[in-house]
Amino acid sequence: MQTTIENYVGKIPFDRFQTVSQAARDEGHKYWIGDIPVHFELLKFFKAFKAKRYNIVPCVDKGTHPLWVKDGFGANKPINIFHVLGITFPDAVDFRSGKIFVTNDGSSVVYCVESDKIENEKFSVSSDGYHTRQSKDMAKALKLALKFLTPLDHDDIEACCDAKLSSAIYTLNQEAKNKMYNKLSIERSVIAQEVAHMIACGYVPATTEFQKALDLLAAEGAELRRMQGYKPRACFVWIKSNSLSYKFKDDKEAIVCTSMDDVPELIRNKLAVLQIANNSDVIADVGIRVSDITYWVFA
Repeated sequence: MQTTIENYVGKIPFDRFQTVSQAARDEGHKYWIGDIPVHFELLKFFKAFKAKRYNIVPCVDKGTHPLWVKDGFGANKPINIFHVLGITFPDAVDFRSGKIFVTNDGSSVVYCVESDKIENEKFSVSSDGYHTRQSKDMAKALKLALKFLTPLDHDDIEACCDAKLSSAIYTLNQEAKNKMYNKLSIERSVIAQEVAHMIACGYVPATTEFQKALDLLAAEGAELRRMQGYKPRACFVWIKSNSLSYKFKDDKEAIVCTSMDDVPELIRNKLAVLQIANNSDVIADVGIRVSDITYWVFA
């Protein structure tokens, strides 16, 4: 199937991917995963992995690496190819289970697997190698890939989206605080004038600024105070191809539904609103659309 912007999976901009792919075709590159030009050894590694786990989806997430070949005159020329493949699965193409790639230690090819589930104690926690295992034996590297590059479950996807929840709540809190601050941040001379007037007679605002502050408090004060301390019960929802799973933050396990009729009405109604919102939109008392398939619903 030809790669289009609709079915493309990768963090490299699609137009950049197209340019690299077309240039490799023009140079007669021989080794491909779909429309992705790769090193022969990476193609071999990927095919062995896909034979064992047929539904993996390769992702173009990192830049190219030059492969030097001979031109028609025997001179060296570079062909830019992708040497790192992100690995994901059809139900979660926005999220990565990890990566596979090949490198060379100077004498032979090394097959590498990267995953957050790997803890390689040969490296410090902050090192790039901490989450990587490798082997010169492709069969051993394949076992690592099968062990660590597995489909993400609901809790994995939820963890990836936790930062969006924190950011959204902070945004709602700050918008309310800023609005209150802007209206109540009145010059001292104005406050002194108002206080003097309050003392002199029965209170009626004497300044436009104070009147606006009172008007704001009368119209929106209760809601703004609520938003300043807003902390809703959050429910993470992941929509998959044939099912939907959801889990409230204070629950231990996700609930899987194969029919929308099985989804609680509260969640169903708010999802309907979020599905027509833009990614990262935050709607008070409704939730956040994180991506096309992941949402936080506010109960």
